[in-house]
Amino acid sequence: TIFSDNFEDGDLAGWSLSSDPGANDWTNSNTDPGEGLRHAQTQPLDTTNPASVMERIVSTSGYANIVFSYNRKLVGLDAADEFQAKYNTGSGWVAVEQISSVDDASYVYKTFSMPASANNNVNFQIKFECTAGAVSEFCRVDNVTIVGDAIVSDTNPPNVTINLPTSINY
Repeated sequence: TIFSDNFEDGDLAGWSLSSDPGANDWTNSNTDPGEGLRHAQTQPLDTTNPASVMERIVSTSGYANIVFSYNRKLVGLDAADEFQAKYNTGSGWVAVEQISSVDDASYVYKTFSMPASANNNVNFQIKFECTAGAVSEFCRVDNVTIVGDAIVSDTNPPNVTINLPTSINY
């Protein structure tokens, strides 16, 4: 595990938050978490896309085969609303999930294998965006993880000494 946030610490430390003027930011909430007692949630009350954004830089330095996963619950989103999960490896944002018109009965687990450009990348970024205008519409995210395989790069040859049999020339 390179990075994990289940939001149980009670805050959104390390996340960059931004929102459209007049829209609500993401918050750490204890209302209907996926697991544990807390999760990240936004109720933007704004249909300007994107209304509320939560993003983070996660260094994948020393790792390959990167996988980005999270649990999400979208409540009451209609055609004018949208949820997006994105990543950026340095060449611009790419959406791994873009969805509108959904009302999840429970949390949905999502997992995505990242491209090779996410490997060994000190500036790998993830982002969640939510646009929803009504007081009954929410985007909720829990258990965000980034995992990968450690890159092993041992280029030193072993130093070998043969003790037996004794090296003798005849």
